Amino acid sequence: MIVLKFGGSSVDGAEGIERVAGIIRRHLAARPVVVVSALAKTTRHLLDSAEAAAAGSLAEAMAGIDELHDFHRRTAEAVVPPAGRARLAAALAGPFGELGALLPRLAHERRLTPRDADAAAACGEVLASEILALALPRFGVEAAWIDVRRVMVTDDTFTRARPLFDETDARLRQAILPHLERGLVPVLGGYVGATRDGVVTTLGKEGSDFSAAIVGAALGADELQIWTDVDGILTADPRLVPAARRVRTLSFAESLELACSGAKKPHPGTLEPAARANVPIRILNSFAAGGEGTLIGRRNGSSPPTVKSLACRPNDLLLHVFPGRIADPDFVPRLIAAVERLRPSLLVLRLDADGAQLALEHADRLPEVRAALAATGFAADPGVVHGRAVLSLVSEDLATSPDLAACVLAAAAAYQPRLVLAGAAAPAVRCLVEVEDLTAAVGDLHHRIFPGDGGDPVE
Repeated sequence: MIVLKFGGSSVDGAEGIERVAGIIRRHLAARPVVVVSALAKTTRHLLDSAEAAAAGSLAEAMAGIDELHDFHRRTAEAVVPPAGRARLAAALAGPFGELGALLPRLAHERRLTPRDADAAAACGEVLASEILALALPRFGVEAAWIDVRRVMVTDDTFTRARPLFDETDARLRQAILPHLERGLVPVLGGYVGATRDGVVTTLGKEGSDFSAAIVGAALGADELQIWTDVDGILTADPRLVPAARRVRTLSFAESLELACSGAKKPHPGTLEPAARANVPIRILNSFAAGGEGTLIGRRNGSSPPTVKSLACRPNDLLLHVFPGRIADPDFVPRLIAAVERLRPSLLVLRLDADGAQLALEHADRLPEVRAALAATGFAADPGVVHGRAVLSLVSEDLATSPDLAACVLAAAAAYQPRLVLAGAAAPAVRCLVEVEDLTAAVGDLHHRIFPGDGGDPVE
């Protein structure tokens, strides 16, 4: 059994749904379970309408919802066979009826709470999953829709809820396994859950990937495939380095370190349940379905030591942290524990018994970081430097191959390189550059680490 997760870029309209259906059909022998995001940009439009209503612009908000209704209706009618049209009407009526009641209340109350934001945003995944399930029979795939709100049990931390794994795993198995035994393809939305009391929640940024990993872990999937609009994990952001190459394999630790260091896929939360259940993740391109993508979980042990990829984070805050007392033997392990709790926002740049230099991605988390450090005995007010870009060159081989580490440090000599082994998910060489020099530095480092213009993938 495998889990196929399709992002919003893959289900961007009727053509996207047909393309996704073809991918599912080609994997029927592997007994797929499908997790799907909202149709392209729907979540953002839903939140925009909710915010407009809360600001008092109810007419604008309702007009946005009407446009979304028309878009989903047109898309669905192009792919759902006539036998499913009655169910389609009900599928559209439910979420849009809820929105029709929610937005006037927001306009009356003039505020948008996290709970109400989740109620609005969740409609996108509910709609997309039910539309896809209704469309699949037209393409030769018998499917069963599962309402993710009934199986993904979470706490009540709205907009970034955490799953209650034991209850979620049990509900997922109970809901999904009977459909698989009947030869059906279960389809459910990502990103969305609900509390034990049935109050709708969302899992936060990239929550659909997280949902898919939870499903894969609960079912003991052979593989989780995340279908997106790139060929896999690349050696750098292709917007900065057009010659970036595909990476064939990564360990879970390398993928987590890259995600924390600024890579777009997969989100750090996705790796936790997959790694715990040892479910490999493959990143694939739904627009070029014949590729092998990038496999996360197992590395090619026979390959020579190499850097896997370069990730970057612009506009980080640099924090200088010192022990609360002189010669504190617990400083390093306590700081590593604090970084792990605050991952992925916090990166280690340097760490020894005399102090540490950290990089914080989100300035609004600085009070939280200060409080966390103070609670563990560090100086309560670390020194802060604004506006630096952090580049990370990642590979587990940096810890086992002195020659590779020396070569990378030499190649990055112009960018204040630091080899980080402790406090990182995987070994990394981190570099600091001015924000305005970021694009040039990424291109230069990529050329030095991955020389030549060939497109051969990195093993």
